[in-house]
Amino acid sequence: MSFAALREKIALREINADAVQKLAADLNVPIAAAAILVGRNLTDFDGCKKFFRSSIDGFHDPFLFGDMEKAVKRIKRAIDAGEKILIYGDYDVDGVTSTALLHRVLKRLGANCDYYLPNRLTEGYGLSEAGIRHAAESGATVIVTVDCGITACDEAKLAASLGIEMILTDHHEPKDSLPTALAIINPKLNACGYPDKSLAGVGIALKLCQALAGIIGRGSDLWSDLLELAALGTAADIVPMTGENRIITALGFAQMPGSYITGLKALLEAQGLSGKPLSTGQVVFQLAPCINAVGRLGDPRRGAELLLTTDPALAALYAKELREANLERRALDSVAAEEAFKWVEENCAPENDYGLVAASPTWHVGVIGIVASKVVERFSRPAILISIGEDGTAKGSGRSVSGLHLLEALDECAPLLDAYGGHAAAAGLSLRASNIDAFRKKFNEVVKTRLSLADLAPQITADVDVAIDALTPKLLRIIKQMEPFGPGNMRPVLMTRGLKHRYPPKIVGQKHIKMSLTDGKAVMDAIAFGMGERFSEISAAKSLDAAFALEENEWNGKVSLQMNIKGISVR
Repeated sequence: MSFAALREKIALREINADAVQKLAADLNVPIAAAAILVGRNLTDFDGCKKFFRSSIDGFHDPFLFGDMEKAVKRIKRAIDAGEKILIYGDYDVDGVTSTALLHRVLKRLGANCDYYLPNRLTEGYGLSEAGIRHAAESGATVIVTVDCGITACDEAKLAASLGIEMILTDHHEPKDSLPTALAIINPKLNACGYPDKSLAGVGIALKLCQALAGIIGRGSDLWSDLLELAALGTAADIVPMTGENRIITALGFAQMPGSYITGLKALLEAQGLSGKPLSTGQVVFQLAPCINAVGRLGDPRRGAELLLTTDPALAALYAKELREANLERRALDSVAAEEAFKWVEENCAPENDYGLVAASPTWHVGVIGIVASKVVERFSRPAILISIGEDGTAKGSGRSVSGLHLLEALDECAPLLDAYGGHAAAAGLSLRASNIDAFRKKFNEVVKTRLSLADLAPQITADVDVAIDALTPKLLRIIKQMEPFGPGNMRPVLMTRGLKHRYPPKIVGQKHIKMSLTDGKAVMDAIAFGMGERFSEISAAKSLDAAFALEENEWNGKVSLQMNIKGISVR
């Protein structure tokens, strides 16, 4: 069996029918809308009200973090005494937005502060000896990390030996040994009682700012106008779009079209999004990659400078540079992706290879994470892409699938690795090139012990089974109000069974299928992006079941509903 022969299965989410009927009556919404909400464990009026009406009143007390009081008191003391504070971030969007957010807030409080972002190619992820020594040479007496630091035991010791106190804020998984620091703020610590464990790094930076406001007697005015930075970093880091993450992104996205942040305004304009309502997809695929690109290709500081400048001319220049860097990055990852796809198809089989490890000396280390995501999407397998260096070292980036905690899987491969870190869905690693084959074998064995072939079968889970005449503008309005979408609150997938072609399908573009489908009572247009290779099969189907997202299609000034097909089962 080849990967090309795999077909996605369409499953229907199991929900309580009585709860659906009650919620539909309580909210006066269509049954389909109530079913979607119940499938997200939203079963009563109050829960739905909080879900649809995001407010900063829904934020938890930041002092529920055990070390938060120590952290903000030390920062306040540094501000009062004029000590230099260095914000130490990461080179991805989460780290860059965290850095810009905290830097802006500290400057508002009169702090003497600067920031440091490591070079991905020369220093790698997180705290480095070079970065710590830079902090000492610059006169910093306090380092506040954002989106990094939880595994930096040696670097923390070096900082202490140089007279620098460390405040670590991070959301990555801690290891058994923690760095020695004045304060560690991470919801994933075993001893941490903070209720929301899924905050992105920028979300934790925001909580630090919220706590700072509290300790100095300021209100949310200190940080609330910066929610769009937090929203950008949160969406880009693909964390669960629930709890505080949902509040941050909903409020931040609402602010973003009218952003006062000069650089963000320039980037929106450069990407043709100025003044438009924003979705998670637009932020993740059009804004975030521009900021990520400069970090992936080397120096991430330009991304931070974009978000910190108040000069419109500089902002426009930086936005143009970031956009061009992203175009370069896209060219690199497109080539790497095609090579990775070809390698998997020629060297792996779905019944034998549960975890995929591909390596090449030509792949740019800055794009292998993106390519790993594409490999996961294409083959429905956890994947690790490795860039091999000329000196015999290699760096890898991995992405996982539902049901496999990637960092725990790498724990079992540790003897073959020089270093690794990350979380359930994504991880990075380094190893000797000579160990790649052994690592590939071991990783596959580990995945086999944790997942079955059934677990790895491509599957689309629909929220509700609906007839075409239930696909109304009112239902679409309710679905739109459920944004922002992301893990834990994915865009609803609807399902309609027993469909037939009203007219023969046709290919549009190079590989998309345009259809007109009927269930015998009503008709709706449908578009199946990227399914051109199944044209003959779909065209010949006597009946088909479709899983789809409901959306609007505008053509020649006319707006109509259409199905955006996610999966098709033919008979």
